[in-house]
Amino acid sequence: MPSVAVHGVTAHYADLGQGAPVVLVHAATNHGGQWEQVRAAMADCTAHAPDTCFRYVLPDLFNSGKTAAWPRPRMLTFDDEADIVLAVMAAIGAPVHLAGHSYGGAVALRAAVRAGSAVRSLCLIEPGGCPLLAAAGRREAYDEYVSVMAGFLSALDRGDPVTAWRDFLNYYRGSPDAWDSLDLETQAKILAKSESQRQVYAAQMNNPTTLDELRALETETLIITGGQTTAPERGVCEVLESHVPNAVLHVIAGAGHPMPTSHPAQIAAALLRHIKAVS
Repeated sequence: MPSVAVHGVTAHYADLGQGAPVVLVHAATNHGGQWEQVRAAMADCTAHAPDTCFRYVLPDLFNSGKTAAWPRPRMLTFDDEADIVLAVMAAIGAPVHLAGHSYGGAVALRAAVRAGSAVRSLCLIEPGGCPLLAAAGRREAYDEYVSVMAGFLSALDRGDPVTAWRDFLNYYRGSPDAWDSLDLETQAKILAKSESQRQVYAAQMNNPTTLDELRALETETLIITGGQTTAPERGVCEVLESHVPNAVLHVIAGAGHPMPTSHPAQIAAALLRHIKAVS
């Protein structure tokens, strides 16, 4: 598995296929393998068009997959995570199509802001960006996000990570049984990331991306949201649509937040159309 050195850590990434490079950035509590179903669906879409094959590059962010935890005493930031993406892009050595989901969407956005023309196209699937809600005057959605975060951290502080994750996943997946429907092995893997989720929330609340940076972003951008998602997630997508000059908002009917795994075919089709439109 190839790797890059970032902040004293060996950051690993998968490098699969040949063609135009597509970098896919995973959500929190996940790893590059999150994109397997989307990648398979894109391969199905291009099976009869050999001129539209892709090289898929799937980085593992800090404390994810084969990449070790953030090594420094200060809290992790989206720019630190974006350093992994930018290092992987430098290793590729050519402009890339860049996509990210949730936490990974916020990371991908930071990388795009910093990389300029090295990003040929950008796809953001309900990216994190809570402070953008406040900056754009969407206080109700901002307060809802903060309330969910506070509930999670409060449960952790009282030594009840199961309740923290149950409430978190039930909220984001729009189902009262989301947590309980997971097998014990999956639950254990998620519980093992309880403390690192504090860093995820710290990064979210200190997201450095500004409305002015959105207005200055020239990259052709596809924003994807689910028809059954939460108010904060939809709100961030709408803020991006209204501030990024070359942004298009696409809604996947019936989908909640975890779309790369719940609706991979629809994500693949939308991403493929976007890439073809700018290529």
